Amino acid sequence: MSDIPPLQWLRAFEAASRNGNFASAANELCLTPAAISHQVRSLEEHLGYQLFSRRKRPMELTTMGQLYLPWVIKSFETLRLGTRDVFGARDTRPVRIRCLPTFAQLWLLKELPDFRARFPQIKLQLHMGTWASAVQSDQLDVEIRFGDGDWPGLRSILISRDPVVPVCHPNLQLARGETLLALKDSPLIEIIGVADTWHQFFLQENLSPPTQGAALNVDQSIAALEMAASGLGHALVSGLFAAPYLDDGRLVPSLALELHTDHAIYATCPEGPVSYGCQVFLDWLVAQSSFMRQQGFGSGAALSDISA
Repeated sequence: MSDIPPLQWLRAFEAASRNGNFASAANELCLTPAAISHQVRSLEEHLGYQLFSRRKRPMELTTMGQLYLPWVIKSFETLRLGTRDVFGARDTRPVRIRCLPTFAQLWLLKELPDFRARFPQIKLQLHMGTWASAVQSDQLDVEIRFGDGDWPGLRSILISRDPVVPVCHPNLQLARGETLLALKDSPLIEIIGVADTWHQFFLQENLSPPTQGAALNVDQSIAALEMAASGLGHALVSGLFAAPYLDDGRLVPSLALELHTDHAIYATCPEGPVSYGCQVFLDWLVAQSSFMRQQGFGSGAALSDISA
């Protein structure tokens, strides 16, 4: 015998117990009284014990039924709460967002208190870590991603287009007058999977790329930034992501050079109408990122300082 009876039998038992008769339970579950009776009977046969005393009206639970009912109720409540926490309440589903981890950690999470203060009624569900890839794109309302803005079936909204900049710990900063050749021979940190690599950077400057390859390879910009801040090498990252590190002095520009790119950070959503909460979040995101661009993200000042 399986330890867990079929769910529909348990639901019939719980509804009949709560309503005191099969007819009301059938009406609640959109079944016939005969179907409820059959499911309860099947549960009793499965368990080997009678759960209702059918000689009395209204029906009463047997001793075994009384012992079993709290466990069934608790199980349904746990399932209900788990479903709501993961997927949201049916009529008040959260806006489901998948976000670049680095963008989330360095910008979005710091800005979300502003959104919560303005729109407390809108719930958000943010995916950015280990489980983010398990969520299918067609299950998302908004995805913040890096690329050229061309994704079939999606509407793309520009959030940030920044040059890519080489950065390092202050102790590794190249002295004034040193050239790209010195940077080429320095330990380099490469971000796996990005379009704008050290290879592209040196080609832009009419230099052959390093033959030895990068000293370290990582799969997230935030990891490259942290490694660079620890003095492990030079990282080539978006000016937006580098800005907090440049502003507080954890990193400095390796050289006063930028790699201009055709790629940018976009918010994408399905083509066509979107939910009210989704549209509010997108409008807020555009407004906040517009202000961010006007402020220059902090990286511009740092770059101009070194070239002065």
